[in-house]
Amino acid sequence: MIGALILKIAVEGFKVKISGKVFLAGLISYGIGGPLYVLSVDYAGIAVPTLITALSPVITEVLAIVKLKEKLNLKSTLGFIAVITGIIIASIIGI
Repeated sequence: MIGALILKIAVEGFKVKISGKVFLAGLISYGIGGPLYVLSVDYAGIAVPTLITALSPVITEVLAIVKLKEKLNLKSTLGFIAVITGIIIASIIGI
């Protein structure tokens, strides 16, 4: 992957194109989310915030299915099921 990136930079040159609004939104969300995550780990221990963070891909996939009418292929479906199963098992055994 690094080789492909180096090749792309060599052929096309190094171009960074980013929206100022997107950059600002990312900076603000990380600036708020990062400290809140650290506080949640301090308050609840590492297990609960980690399980909640593990739900992020699940929430993203559900939103993509509902809002963007995305269709799940077999690989995505198996990954979706694996993440949910892992979260349920970790919650039950109380890591």
